[in-house]
Amino acid sequence: MAALEPGEVFPAIALQTESGDRFVAPAAEALYGFFKTTCPTSEYAWPHFDRIRRIGEKGLRTFAVSQDDRGQTREFHRRLGVEFETLYDPAPWQASAALGLTNVPTFFLVAGNGRIRETVVGFQRPRLEGIARRAASLSGRPPVRLFRIGDQIPLIVPG
Repeated sequence: MAALEPGEVFPAIALQTESGDRFVAPAAEALYGFFKTTCPTSEYAWPHFDRIRRIGEKGLRTFAVSQDDRGQTREFHRRLGVEFETLYDPAPWQASAALGLTNVPTFFLVAGNGRIRETVVGFQRPRLEGIARRAASLSGRPPVRLFRIGDQIPLIVPG
C-alpha cells in the first residue's frame, strides 16, 4: 500500500504527544512530517520543514512525527537547530502503517475537513515549495522563498 493520496481522508491515527497523551488532531489545516532520526533524507529535509513551520506559524499547525524515542528525537532537533511540536508513533508504528508509509520523510498537508491536500514522499523541492506557499497564504503573508541561495542540495550519483 502506498502513502495516502490527496483527496483521501486522513484517518484518526494513534499518535502520542510529548507528554505521552493521545494526540487529538486540530480542526484546522495542519502539516504532518513523519521521520526517523537515523534517516539522512529526513536530516536534510528538516531545516526546510522548520522554515515551513515558521512561514505558516500564524495559520498552519505543523507537527513533526517521530518514529523514534523521545531522547533520540530531542537530540535530532537540537543538533539541527529546529523546533517542532513533536508527536510520536512508537513501534510497531501503527499510525505510519495506517497511512501507508514506506519511506521517510513523508509529509501530509491535511485540510480542516480532514482530507489530505498534499502528500510528499521523500525530498521533493517543488512540492515542498508549494506547501511553503500554502503556509504563507494561510498566515496572511506574501509568498516566501523556502530555499535560499547557498542551500546545498546533495549530489546523488547512481550506482
